[in-house]
Amino acid sequence: MNIEEVLELLEIDSPDEFEYFEHFAELIECPEEISYDAFYAVLNEVDQAKLAELLDSYFEEMFSFIPDDATDFFTLMTTIYQALTGLCQSRDFKEHRHLFVDELFKFRNWYTFESVVHCYDPSDGLTSDIPIIEALVLNRLERLGEKNYVYDFTDCLDYPLEEYAFSLSSIAARLDGMENEIDEDETEDPYADAFIDREYPVIDGEFSDDDESLN
Repeated sequence: MNIEEVLELLEIDSPDEFEYFEHFAELIECPEEISYDAFYAVLNEVDQAKLAELLDSYFEEMFSFIPDDATDFFTLMTTIYQALTGLCQSRDFKEHRHLFVDELFKFRNWYTFESVVHCYDPSDGLTSDIPIIEALVLNRLERLGEKNYVYDFTDCLDYPLEEYAFSLSSIAARLDGMENEIDEDETEDPYADAFIDREYPVIDGEFSDDDESLN
């Protein structure tokens, strides 16, 4: 799909109208292939804070559809979410927006097309291979009273994450930690350090000339 077709899919006239959860979900879950250029063009105009908000909302809902016994898969999805969040919340997001879009585009293709979940139907003993998005939809319907399946996410656990996703995420975390330390330091009296020994503080009245004369 080109940019015009994607905009039509999202029912918006231009990328600057991309702002709702439904837009993000439709972009990720569209069953048709979307060109990278169109994918980037749609996300290039979205505000950084808005992207972070949409990412949070989408993954929060996705997590609720993961089967309770798929702990390794849940851990993987949490790692992917943290990596994407680190890229999206980077201080240099304007310069690194393409890294976030690259990783999100790769995630979309894997999540919607390339991944393989083995879905076993106990009623007939048959197993079908479906992408993650379809498995999560089936599990959601199952909770609403539809047919039960057994899901095997084993072949989804080797998802490759780029090193820059983690490096930028860790840098952002360190910078936030430094900010917190600075804020704590600023609450202390800067003049107190000049006159008080923190290891051996002298309290008024603790020592006096009279005490010294007793020696």
